[in-house]
Order: sequence, then C-alpha cells, then structure tokens
Amino acid sequence: MAVGTFDGVHLGHQALLGRAVDLARASAERSMQSVAITFVYPPRTVLKPQSNFQFLSSLDDRIRLIHELGVDVVVPVEFDDSVRALSPDEFALMLMENLRMEHFVSGPGSAVGKDRGGNHDAMENIGERLGYQVHSVSPVINNEDSVSSSLIRTALALGRTGEVAGMLGRRYSVTGTVQTGQHRGGEIGFPTANISIGSPEYPIAIPADGIYATWAILDDGSRKMAATSIGINPTFDDGEERTVEAYLLDFDSDLYTRTLSLEFVRRLRLEEKFTSVEALVKQIKKDVENTRIILEQDSQTVEPNS
Repeated sequence: MAVGTFDGVHLGHQALLGRAVDLARASAERSMQSVAITFVYPPRTVLKPQSNFQFLSSLDDRIRLIHELGVDVVVPVEFDDSVRALSPDEFALMLMENLRMEHFVSGPGSAVGKDRGGNHDAMENIGERLGYQVHSVSPVINNEDSVSSSLIRTALALGRTGEVAGMLGRRYSVTGTVQTGQHRGGEIGFPTANISIGSPEYPIAIPADGIYATWAILDDGSRKMAATSIGINPTFDDGEERTVEAYLLDFDSDLYTRTLSLEFVRRLRLEEKFTSVEALVKQIKKDVENTRIILEQDSQTVEPNS
C-alpha cells in the first residue's frame, strides 16, 4: 500500500510505487496486490482553499501513469473533513479493514492522518500493534535536490522543460481541446491550434511564456512537429489572458474541437513584442526552422513518450 497525491508521478513517486509493486510480486504465492491511494485533490488545497495550486497531470493521466508502473489497484479518494479527522491509528485501521493492508510504503517526508501525525516512525509503531510492516523509500536526487512536485512546478515556471523531464523521467506534456482563437496565425500564414488546457476546478501547470519546440500528439495517435507559443500575444495586444497555440509543421487539416497533446522538448526563446507584423513573421520563420532542426535531431536520439 502506498498513499499520496502522486501529482505528476515523478521519479520519486515512481520509486515509492515501484517498491509497493516489488513487495506484492515477491509475495506472489499469496496473491498479494499492490495498491495506491491517490488523493483527487491534495490535502493542502482542502486545508488552504485559497492556495493557487496547479496540477502536473490530470486525474485520468495520473491514474494511467500509476497503472503503467505495475500497480494493480488505484483508488482515487476525496480528501474531505471525514478523512482529515482520522487519527493515524484510525487511518491505518481503515486500510487494514477495507483493503487488507499488510505492507505500508513510506516516502521521504510523508505523513498521514490528522495533523500529519502518521509519519514513518508513527506508522511503524502502529504497525507493530496492528500487524502490518512499514517500508521506507529514500528520496530521488536530481541535480543535488530531492525530486518533488513543487520543484517541478518551479522549473516549469522558469521554462526549464529539460530539468522537468529529468525529474519526471519523461517529457512534460499537456492535453486539451482545440478551440476558436483570434485567427491571428492564419492571417499571417501560420495557422495555430489554440488549445484549452485544464479547467478552473482542475488547473494544469503551463510552462513559462515563450516559444517551444514541441511534439504534438493528435487524438488519432499521430505525432507532428510543432512550434508552440505560450503567452499573451504582445505584438497584437490581445489582453492579459495567456494562451497556448501550436503551429503544426507540414500539416493543414482542421483541428477544431479535436484533442491535442503537447510534449515540451526545448524553449527556443522568450516571448517578445515586435514593432511590426513583418518582423514577427520573420521571427516565426526562424522559430519554425529551429523547431524542425531540434525535433529532427530529437527523433534520432530520444525515444518518444509512449
């Protein structure tokens, strides 16, 4: 059993969940299963509802990624007042009675139960009384820092998508529906897909403003090179609303209402305001060419996400 939000399912989460999988498989003769409880919303958003929390993955993607690690059962749980009020003893007893927990896997800094009282030592003491074993997992280090969802969000806010990939063990990606935009791209010869990502109830973290070389994955499974712009389109002064717009190279079909995913490979440059549309078009041509060069090299050296 492993318990957490597991937002993004980064390398630290993978180590924790992998330990649960290994323990279950080592007890194959008893037909044990690995189980992950994932909180739909992080406890911090319940304790501090005013916090501006942004997710690294949708709930569906999170569950899929956890299953892909070999976890047998994923149980999404709403962290509400009833769960919040459970003491560590009550929380452990609930896991044993409802899910027949025999092994509890504890990650670095993890704690369950009321007021986060169920840290590793507390859960170990409770386990000695109730009859389950506690296993600890060491932190995963990346560039001398422990990998965490918070660290990944910070790197995204700085546009450091390479660092993010190093902590996730895969490229950061976002998925959304193509919607109607201002049609600015089409007017200047570079029609873009304006992608609506996340929702007010489940906001998804978007990398820092700028132009990125990305892979676009269409809902039919095909992959296309894409130069993606994130920002407020300052040249046209369209307001303060951030948009995510992808120009797919060598592609001219209609994408409206279709689902599109973007894998971020590298940020090409910062967003900037140009003095004229002609200057903007000249730069876009450079961005498209740089995107093509980067992604052609990438396709030869790096396996794409599955």
